Amino acid sequence: MKVTPNTKIPAIYWEKRYSARTSRLIEWCKANDEARIKLFSDSAKDAKEEGRPRQQMSTQKKNHIQQLAAAIFTNDEDPTIRALYEEHPLSFIKPVESQFFRLRKKYNAVNKGLGQTGAGVKSVEELDADPCTKNLVAQLLLQFPWWSDLHGWWRMNPSYNTAFSTADPGQDFASKALEF
Repeated sequence: MKVTPNTKIPAIYWEKRYSARTSRLIEWCKANDEARIKLFSDSAKDAKEEGRPRQQMSTQKKNHIQQLAAAIFTNDEDPTIRALYEEHPLSFIKPVESQFFRLRKKYNAVNKGLGQTGAGVKSVEELDADPCTKNLVAQLLLQFPWWSDLHGWWRMNPSYNTAFSTADPGQDFASKALEF
């Protein structure tokens, strides 16, 4: 395929045989803590708890997404996608943003299922240590291998974890309300 200035990029696939793209996205986020924290909206509470300054977006979010797109597509398995990325790097920002949306959607679907087990917002380590959830987590990682990384970044962030709940599963709010 000849790349011209008017070339429209094809649909970018991220699943099955193209899952290496998602793996590169996650690996970039793991290797670029500061940018990842900025991309996912750092909270003052998290920064304080972790004993670090809050990371504020000093450059546009799109600049970080553009760096991420370079990490994903510069060495893509598909030579056509590589060539298109070289010619039209800005056209690859939207597919990366769309993949974050899909990851968040799938992450929340998994969390909804976990929430039904009473797992709440436990860390991956807590879930692995609990015999009731250890096998469940192992099974979900077979279907969604990036969940544990996403959970480490998003579990306490209600912007990304819409299944978020700070309530302990054993709390009895109804009886407490009756006491009043």
